[in-house]
Amino acid sequence: MKDTFKDISGIVVDLIITVILAIMALNIIGAVLVSSAMGAEQPLTQEEEVVAITLMGEARGEGEIGLYAVGCVIQKRAQERELTLSQVCLQNKINKNGVRVWQFSCWNDKPYIETMKRLLKANTKQAKYSKRLARAMCAGGMLTQTFTGNANHYHANYVTPYWSKRFKPTKRIGNHIFYKLP
Repeated sequence: MKDTFKDISGIVVDLIITVILAIMALNIIGAVLVSSAMGAEQPLTQEEEVVAITLMGEARGEGEIGLYAVGCVIQKRAQERELTLSQVCLQNKINKNGVRVWQFSCWNDKPYIETMKRLLKANTKQAKYSKRLARAMCAGGMLTQTFTGNANHYHANYVTPYWSKRFKPTKRIGNHIFYKLP
C-alpha cells in the first residue's frame, strides 16, 4: 500500500509540474502571438534609424508627402554618390571656420537629434511612417524619383542657399523646394 501511495504521489507531482510548464509555455506563445497581432515591431537597424531620424528631422511637419520627398533625395544621392543611405544622411565637412557641417541640417543640432530619437520611440504618426519608409528604403525598395523631379537637393522655402540661385527648381512640395544639380 505504501508503494502504491508513493507511486500515486509521484504521478501527481509529475502531473502538477507538467501542467505548470504547459501554462508557462502557453503564456510565452500567447505573448508572442498577441504582440505580433498588435503590430509589435522589430527594432530598427542602425542604418534604418539614421534614415528615419533624417526623415523626421528634415520633414516631420510636412506629412507623408514631405517625408517621402526627402526620402527620394536621400535615395537619389546614395545612387549618384555610390554610398549607403546612412552615409548620405551623415555626410559632413569642416567649413572654413573649422565647424563640422552636415549635408542634412537636422544633424547640426545634437539636442534636436535626441528629440527625433525620442519621437521615433514615442511612435507618433510621422515616426511610424518614417520607420516604415526607412525600412523599405534600406531593404532596397525604390522610391519614385519623378515625384521630386529626380531631385538630389532641396531647401526650405524660407531660406535661399547660395547654390539655389543658379538652378531651376524641379518641384515644390510643402515647404520644400527641390532641385536636380549636376
